[in-house]
Amino acid sequence: MIQLEPVHSFPIEEYLLTRMAFSPDGAAIAVGHKHFRAYSAESGEPRAEYPFTEFLARICYSPDGRFVAGANVADNHPATRGKLTVFAAGNGREVFSAAAEQPIEALAFASGGAIYWNAQTMLAGARIEPHTELPSVALRDLQLRGLACSSTGFTCFGREAAGSVQMVEGADLIFRKFRLRSLDPQGAPKNDIDLGIGAGVHALSPDGKLLAVEMVDFKNNERHVSLIDVETGVEANLLPLEANTLPVFEFGLGSEYFLCMKEDAEDNFNRLRIWRTSDLKLVGEAQVDLAFHSLACRLEHSLVAFLGGGKLGVFALS
Repeated sequence: MIQLEPVHSFPIEEYLLTRMAFSPDGAAIAVGHKHFRAYSAESGEPRAEYPFTEFLARICYSPDGRFVAGANVADNHPATRGKLTVFAAGNGREVFSAAAEQPIEALAFASGGAIYWNAQTMLAGARIEPHTELPSVALRDLQLRGLACSSTGFTCFGREAAGSVQMVEGADLIFRKFRLRSLDPQGAPKNDIDLGIGAGVHALSPDGKLLAVEMVDFKNNERHVSLIDVETGVEANLLPLEANTLPVFEFGLGSEYFLCMKEDAEDNFNRLRIWRTSDLKLVGEAQVDLAFHSLACRLEHSLVAFLGGGKLGVFALS
């Protein structure tokens, strides 16, 4: 068993759409579902306000901790447009904002003070200060759900925009497969992995090496948590998923560790599990409050945070 020692817990307004992220130094944690705020991870004291007017798909800090960005998710309105805003992490000053025809559900910071985000079936990019637009990268008919940037290029997870028509019991149905693609820094394709139609909850490691994803086996009516190597396409099934349970994924130390939280089917709590990805060894487990529905970690500083039940709890992991 791993040990979770409480650092601080404080009440906070939260919804299922509330997002959170640790700063790189582990000193602050940003939390919100629209307008979001950074708090001291140690004391819970507010640090900065970030005025974002849309529902958040993701909050993300730049690797140097100077900036924090928010991108929006669809709010079930047909005319929902996309919005990305980059703020100065320390004082909440807006640095720049970008718009798109559709919600911007994926973003990632890159080296050299750059940021990339999806704009329909393209990746848009910009250097942050001074603000300079970068050449777009084609995604080849992919609706992006997840993005990671590294020195070797881009890792993209998403669903086909068009799909293919198949006849099922006399009806023409459109099936759109999920795909895992890697591109070089100029946008040239490297790998393209067909994941079928049964992919759900997911997370890309920040270094773009691994995809964690909920996979559905429709033939056998089964669900499981899979870890997929982006370079080789090798898939490892780590954990079965019971009906009516949704997993929460997070990576630590780049892609060295994978964390999964899900409801225990037999007991009244969530179970946090941590695997070492190099050999898929389960290195520890812990029981956490059933009310928690979100997870963030900064394993470089042995920190894990949970959100749910109207509170945010920060713990030291050992």
